[in-house]
Amino acid sequence: MGFRDVQREQTDYFAFHRMGRASAWSRQKRREAIHNLEFPRQRPARWPGFGPPPPHHLHPGRHTFREPEPYRKSQEDEKKEGPSTGVQRRARRLERLLAQEGMRFEKVLGWGGFGMACLFSMSSGEKVVVKIELEGRDTIEKERRNYELMRDAHHVLHMYNLAAEEAIEESDLAAGGLFLEFMERGTLEKWIVKMAKERKTFSDRALWTIFDCLVHGLVALAYPGTKWRAEESARDFNESPRDTMVHFDIDPTNLLVGGFGTFGQRTHAVAPIHKIGDLGLGEIFNFRARRETERVWYARQSGKAYLYTPEQFTEEWDWHIAAPASEGAPTAGNYRESMNLWQMGWTMYALITLCWPNEKKEPFVYASRVFDRPVKDATYGGDLLYSGRYDDTDRDLRRVVAQCLYHSPLSRPTLRELEVHIRDKLRTRLNNTEEEARAWAKRFYGEPERRRPAPPPAPARERWNMGAHHPIRFGGAARARFGQVFSNESILDLERVRRRRADEDHRPVIRRQPQPRRFWRD
Repeated sequence: MGFRDVQREQTDYFAFHRMGRASAWSRQKRREAIHNLEFPRQRPARWPGFGPPPPHHLHPGRHTFREPEPYRKSQEDEKKEGPSTGVQRRARRLERLLAQEGMRFEKVLGWGGFGMACLFSMSSGEKVVVKIELEGRDTIEKERRNYELMRDAHHVLHMYNLAAEEAIEESDLAAGGLFLEFMERGTLEKWIVKMAKERKTFSDRALWTIFDCLVHGLVALAYPGTKWRAEESARDFNESPRDTMVHFDIDPTNLLVGGFGTFGQRTHAVAPIHKIGDLGLGEIFNFRARRETERVWYARQSGKAYLYTPEQFTEEWDWHIAAPASEGAPTAGNYRESMNLWQMGWTMYALITLCWPNEKKEPFVYASRVFDRPVKDATYGGDLLYSGRYDDTDRDLRRVVAQCLYHSPLSRPTLRELEVHIRDKLRTRLNNTEEEARAWAKRFYGEPERRRPAPPPAPARERWNMGAHHPIRFGGAARARFGQVFSNESILDLERVRRRRADEDHRPVIRRQPQPRRFWRD
């Protein structure tokens, strides 16, 4: 299939996607229509925009917006029946391999089309997640590079650079493995489902606190490679991000919930710390990358279909053969930090509504002031403001989330604006005090663990990318087996990392994501 055929196919698929019929699209059935598709469009000369709002949008209310489908069960609930035979076989081989390194297998945490994650315990009691590929797609190396860029971030999952990964690389299990931080409270999706089953809602203070946590994670993605001395803050920079890591897959299943306590210089008492995980699809996009035609077009279908962003699904693409940003398109292909914010906006939408977004996104023209500037653009969160279903939640929070879901990237708030506004908001009373919110958190999430006191500062090499965790070491049996591969600190040799990265082919990994299961109504 030639590249022009790929463009035609994507154009046809996203026409179905905008109509809310993506699940009905079939390449085989649409083959003739794709062949005869006019691409690029000639009339009109450019995308005309959304046009005048329909009559029912002039006086919006409950019946203006289709009610979304509530959360009923999480992916973790669906996988309780156990992994497939192939996954179990890989898990047993991984268990035997790492038992020789002093690691005890606990359970399989999850699996998918590309890899699986298992939980292991160290002799010291520390828990670590081991992630391996199930198929040789070279995604582990890409994900490792992305985690290395996030090594000093507090609100992105930490990667342990352990020499034991050599044991996996030298086996025939997969192309390599990742050793990741274990988040004891699982995915954010699990807690949304728990709240939905209890038929309750998150308090305003809890929502603002979680939002604050997630925004700090977005700042880390916006400025990859930064050595954060305290917490991630956009106020540390005088200019907009240039080399943003676009995640492509931010949703409640890839946001992890940890413990209470102090991380960096921030205390998490009202809600546990939340971190961004699964950087396997993440790519660095800057001014030059946004003008690379093939890279931008292939990234258009990166991620889950139900969370494609306006930068991916907008009809504006139909007028462009090259990279849309190189031809002045304001939305199509403009992969920036605001794209991560749009997906995070849907996570906040889920926390407020306890529902999945509808398959058909409903643009609603909404005029507002985004902090100090007037904006009139289509938002996909109009039901937060006008349906009347969520009036018990702080209107200011619903307004900000609706602004995060604006169609145009330039209409959305900046990370600096959000950071300042959330900080000021948390200083007000909201609908409960901080003491009341802490008591609620203990009841909902469980009693906070007693955390061990932080160890004294270690040498820089030993602390590299280990966050606030104690260094994980391996005994003499492992070093005897692999000789010079293991250093005394059991930390991956940085020179070997640099050599490996220098020899790699840095072309983008181009692949189609499998379509997720349906959560919407017919």
